[in-house]
Amino acid sequence: MRQNSVLLVALLLLALGAGCTSTPENVTPAPVLHYEQGDTSIPINVSEIPVRRFDVNATEVIGIVLADQRAGILLEGGWKIASIRAGFEEEDPNREHIDVEFRNDELSLSFFIEVDERERQTGRGRCSATIWMGHPWTSEPFPEEEDYYQTGDPHRDQLYVLDHHNERLVMVYNETTIFYLYPSYGDVTKWMGD
Repeated sequence: MRQNSVLLVALLLLALGAGCTSTPENVTPAPVLHYEQGDTSIPINVSEIPVRRFDVNATEVIGIVLADQRAGILLEGGWKIASIRAGFEEEDPNREHIDVEFRNDELSLSFFIEVDERERQTGRGRCSATIWMGHPWTSEPFPEEEDYYQTGDPHRDQLYVLDHHNERLVMVYNETTIFYLYPSYGDVTKWMGD
């Protein structure tokens, strides 16, 4: 009789457990946002984007960044949203913001756009390429260990991201605007003078 009781309890537990493994019908599907411009529509599956900050509403942050022209330029250029993470202001370490990382795996480059979730607006943008303080037209050595580097022009509010191996222009940008973006590369002298 004792064996039957143990068997009966085990069967009851299995039967009850089977009901716990079924998927509830009220599950909200993962949000998919769309970047849309003219005939272009690029789906963004928010649940596939790693969030490296627990207190961020990823759907809201992506919605804010998709309204920024730079995000459209990057997405149309084949870049993907790779992560959402905390960022810190260099001038004021107490000012925290959110960085949305756009990644181009072909180039092994990232571009970050700051998002202020409280103000519901985007801020500065920056590229992950190493900053080189020299200039391509000088005899200063290039950063040999890097595939890409960026340099600026003291007379213009622009940074230039260059392909070290091909000496081709990849991107021209400042804190708020992307002026030029790969894939067609470009002529470095058009942006940097002769």
